[in-house]
Parts: sequence; C-alpha cells; structure tokens
Amino acid sequence: MSQRSSRSERRHAPPGRRAHPPPAGVPDAPRSPSAPPSLLLAALIGPSLLGCGPAGGASFPAASELPEERRRPDGVAIDPASAPPRPVNRADARDGVVTLRTPLGIGPALDVVAEFFQRVIAEDSEALSELLTRDALAIQTGSGGQGQPPSAGLWWEQRFRRLDYGKLAGEPIYRESELQIFRAEDVLAAPQHPAIQPETLDDQDVVIRVPIMTARIAADRLLGDEIVVWLRRDGPRFKIYRLLEDFQIQ
Repeated sequence: MSQRSSRSERRHAPPGRRAHPPPAGVPDAPRSPSAPPSLLLAALIGPSLLGCGPAGGASFPAASELPEERRRPDGVAIDPASAPPRPVNRADARDGVVTLRTPLGIGPALDVVAEFFQRVIAEDSEALSELLTRDALAIQTGSGGQGQPPSAGLWWEQRFRRLDYGKLAGEPIYRESELQIFRAEDVLAAPQHPAIQPETLDDQDVVIRVPIMTARIAADRLLGDEIVVWLRRDGPRFKIYRLLEDFQIQ
C-alpha cells in the first residue's frame, strides 16, 4: 500500500517540484544561491570603463596663452559683381551675354486704347498725358502731310477747350471685335497708313486701327471716322507714340 501511494504522489506532483534522488552512495551537493543579473552586468562593464577612461581631466588654453598673431580677415571677392546688360528687344548670337525683354501681349495694348477714350470723355488732359510717350504726335491724315504735326497732348488740350467731349458719355465709341491689330512685322509686310513710316517701327510696336461708331453728337463732330493708335513699349507697358486721325477743329 505504501509503494502505490508514493507512485501516485510522484505522478501528480508538479514538474518543478519533481525530485531526482542522487545515486546511491553519493551525498547531496549543497546549492549556492545564484547572483542577480545586475551584479553580473556591473562586473562585466566595470573593468572596461576603468580601462578606457581618460587618465586625467581635459585642459584648454586660457586667453592669455593664445598666440598674439594678428587675425586675418575672412576672404572677400576680388572682383565686384558686374551689373547685367541693359535689356534689349533683339540681339544677335555674336553679342555675347545679353538681356532680352519679355514681349508684351496684345492685352496691354487694348487696355491703353480703352483708357485713352475714357480719359478723352472725361476731358482729363493730365491723365491723358500719362498714356503718351514724350514725343507723341497727333498726325492729321486729311492735311496731306503738310506742316509739322502737333504734340498729341497739346492737340487734345485744344480740342477739350473747343468741344464738349462729355457728350460721348454712355455712347458706344467702338467695338473691340472690329479692331484691326497689327504687329511691326505685319506693318512692314503691308503698310496700313502712309503716315506710318516702316523705318521708324520698333520690333515690339503695335498698331491698332479703331473704327469709330459715334463720331458725332447732333451737329457736333467730335471724332474722326477712324483713329489709328500706334503704340510703343515703355518699360512694362505700352504708351501711345502716334495718333492718326482725319479730323479738323472747326
């Protein structure tokens, strides 16, 4: 009975507690407690730190111990940067380094034409002069080319004093769909007016022929049947260089 009970106890005992008796005649060996992992890690790292550590503290020279040599300035450019070339409309490959202007579209030219008629209706001489180049001329096409054409600014000042352009307010002056637009190369191929001299055209000039819808108010003739607006580039915009119109002040 005692042997059966001992077998059943060994069969149901937990695996961690299963005893293994030593062989006969061999005494039980005493077990020493295992060292914690932290102590083992310190024992391994400690000697290496002691062996690799510096022998003494780092030392830096004091200001009084520095050499008294004169400090040299930082390097500077020997040649100053040159200014870019002046912008031009056209250049040749043999010209070397050049700066080309970006061509203006037709939109800015149409804006100047619209502003011109708005300022004419307002009879604003000062605002109108802002749209003109310094050498802008008003060419009377019906005069047969006789005489010196007047300055465009002075010509319109005379018209403002003699005629009432405020009567054109609210009236249709022109239709944008009827405008005829010509670039310099178009004018050179087929001159649009005898007063337009091809030799004086710039590469970026624009010529716009404006058919006038409302030239008269009652008995007052205020505009010619058409006005040719010759525009020339002035910096980032166009300005009026010539105004060609068949009109006489009565």
